Formats: sequence, C-alpha cells, structure tokens
Amino acid sequence: MKFVTLAIAFASAVSGYTLLDASTFASKTQDGNWLVKFYSPTCPWSRRFAPTWEKVYSDLQDVLAPKDVFFAEVDCKVDRAICDAADIDGYPTVVYYSAGVNKGEVPGGQSYESLVDFAQNI
Repeated sequence: MKFVTLAIAFASAVSGYTLLDASTFASKTQDGNWLVKFYSPTCPWSRRFAPTWEKVYSDLQDVLAPKDVFFAEVDCKVDRAICDAADIDGYPTVVYYSAGVNKGEVPGGQSYESLVDFAQNI
C-alpha cells in the first residue's frame, strides 16, 4: 500500500502539478488560484479520473500559470485532516481555492470540458 502511495506521489511530482501535504497546503494555496484534486490512490474512480486530470493540466499549464492559476493534488489516505477540513466526502473531488479560501467544488469537476471551462474563466 505504501508503495502505491509513493508511486502516485512520484508520478504527480514528475507531471509537474504540486502534491500538497499537511506541511505545504496552507502556504502554497495562500497565493494565487488553485484547482486542487482530492483523491485516494485506492479509489477506482480516482484512478479513472487521473488521465483526465493530467490532460487538463498538460493542456492548460502554460496558459494559466502566468495568470497565477495552479494545479495540485491531496492524497486523502495520507493527509486525511486536509480532506476533512475541505469537507471532502467522495473521490475524486476538485476544489477551487483563491488566496487560501475554499471557494467550493468545481461544477462538473470530473469532466474535461467542465474543468477546462472553469479554469479558463478564473
């Protein structure tokens, strides 16, 4: 189980979006706008959503980074307290943060089109 979590964390780091944890969540999301994916590596829906999330990130990273819009993930198996504080009740869930404030779930947040539309209109 630990290997799976480490493998996913490594994949996220290689992909370029930020893997947030208890020591980085508050400080990172304090500045700019963040789309944060809350997931569990053992959840089949999280695993199915991963390619969509990766595509949204890869398609938009260069366009949105200059606008201070960033992408991140929280592994709820590792950092349950962050997920509890964000009222995450299912996986995966994408939440919009602006200047450290939880602005709510992204409407239609598991569809490529909904995520792209939302992100481009921040």
